[in-house]
Amino acid sequence: MSLRLRHALHVAWGTAAIAAVWLLSTEPWGLGAFQLVVFTAPGALLGLGAAWMAHVASPDTWTWQTARRAALIGGSTLPPLLAFLVAVDGNSRPQALLAGFVYAAWIALFAGAVAALVQKLRS
Repeated sequence: MSLRLRHALHVAWGTAAIAAVWLLSTEPWGLGAFQLVVFTAPGALLGLGAAWMAHVASPDTWTWQTARRAALIGGSTLPPLLAFLVAVDGNSRPQALLAGFVYAAWIALFAGAVAALVQKLRS
C-alpha cells in the first residue's frame, strides 16, 4: 500500500471518528451538532496551547504548519468534551463554570509540557 493511500485512509478514518463523536455527543443533552460549533474556538486554542507547550523543549520544530495542525485537531476533537464539561459543571455549579474553563486551559498546558518532556526523554 502506498504512503499516499495510507495517509488518505488515516484521514478518512479520523474524519469518520470525529463525526461519530460529534453526533453521539449530541444525544444526551439534546443539542444539535451545529450548537457544538461555538466550542470550536476554545477547542482550537486549547489544542494550540498544548502543542506549543509540547514544542517548548525544541522551539526549532514549532512552525506555522504545526500550529495550524494543532488548532485544527483541537477545534475538531475538543468541542464535544467542552460541551460535556459545560453541561455537567453548568448544571451542578453554575457559579464555578468560569473556573472550569481556566482549569481546562491549565490542563492543556500541563499536558503539552508532559508531551514535551516525554519527547525530550525519548531523544
